Amino acid sequence: MNERFIQRRLELNVKESLGFISIKQLCNLIEGHPYEKNIFNVFKLDSILDESITIKNIDTVFYKIQSIKKNYHYFKIQAETNQISFKYGNYQVEGIPESNPLMFRFDEYIDQNGEILSGLEAFALYESKSTYFDSFSMTKYANMLFDNDLVDLANYNLAYFKKESKKKEGFNKHRSYRLVEHNDEIFVRGITSGNYNEYGVDFTFVTSMLLFHNYMKQNPGNNYAISFAALNESKMELILSSNEIKDAGDFGKISSAISVSTNDLGKGALSFINIIKLHTKGTGIYLYPENGELAKKNVSINHTTGVNKTLEILSCIEDVYNYSNLFLNELSIVKNIKNPDDLRIRILNKIEHPNSSFKDIKNDLKNIFSKSINNEITDFAKLLEMCNKAEELDINYDLKDKLRVVISKVILNN
Repeated sequence: MNERFIQRRLELNVKESLGFISIKQLCNLIEGHPYEKNIFNVFKLDSILDESITIKNIDTVFYKIQSIKKNYHYFKIQAETNQISFKYGNYQVEGIPESNPLMFRFDEYIDQNGEILSGLEAFALYESKSTYFDSFSMTKYANMLFDNDLVDLANYNLAYFKKESKKKEGFNKHRSYRLVEHNDEIFVRGITSGNYNEYGVDFTFVTSMLLFHNYMKQNPGNNYAISFAALNESKMELILSSNEIKDAGDFGKISSAISVSTNDLGKGALSFINIIKLHTKGTGIYLYPENGELAKKNVSINHTTGVNKTLEILSCIEDVYNYSNLFLNELSIVKNIKNPDDLRIRILNKIEHPNSSFKDIKNDLKNIFSKSINNEITDFAKLLEMCNKAEELDINYDLKDKLRVVISKVILNN
């Protein structure tokens, strides 16, 4: 896929950011959203619309999401599995690698207004094709057929299940198909049950910024900045770092940070995760502590949780902020690092492992981690510089996330 559907890091430039937006402006992102009224009620927005939220880079992320909402039109339909077949498109589609990409054909479906319509076609995106065939426990078989241009045989199998669905209800399921339209082309981005709730990029950004605004009002002086952002039309991660910086000895300067993420593709969740930011030369690096006490502070909400319950959980979050002291305790356990080069080798071994996820960027990572360093604690800073260079690579977000986890486990588990 090209940039059309790739979750990429957003370039953040503090010098170009105003560092604030009004709550009224922020709420433009949820205008017409199905949960707009719920958000207004829970956060009592009518009384604070003229207030401004001061968070570095908030305006940069706001304008990016505003652009996404302008160019990507989201909608959903409902259909029974026996009303669906597949075909190949007859032209190359930007954002999909296949020369003749696979398409869903909805013979009959129900639109958002409850009207029964027919003949809609949409390109299969992300895991939508596999999710559809999971209903018949034939995902691997179906993928093999499509990979070998045997769409007629796949539809022959589907025809059998359609026939069986008239006799057995288990062969026919009523599902929600979540679509996106971009540049006059329609894509199926996810398939869910009917009780799936839309906690997407706009919902997550607005509610999280309101949460941080309330926290900073109640705790003057402890401010946050968006230090990392990666997003597309369906997924987002923001990392908000505290301005309260502490000395962590051999690790240098650290601050607490919170990863706010959502995955709106059907199996994801809305989450708030405590992490550590190491203030190395460059953008800094992020570590994911495995401290059990910290893990209890994390929040994860799946998309089947009702909106009222979700907003209740979010509005009551008071226990995810500013845990730098706990982070210091976590780091003190590994503070006696005497073998930074051994850690470098362990990271490199994980990158070069035959089953590694980093095959496509292995050379880039090897260029960073191949240079040996001394097994002296004074050279631990050099290892952190290597990790910072890896953090700054412009790579697919999913790989960046996996790389952070690998580095965290090697360093924190020493």
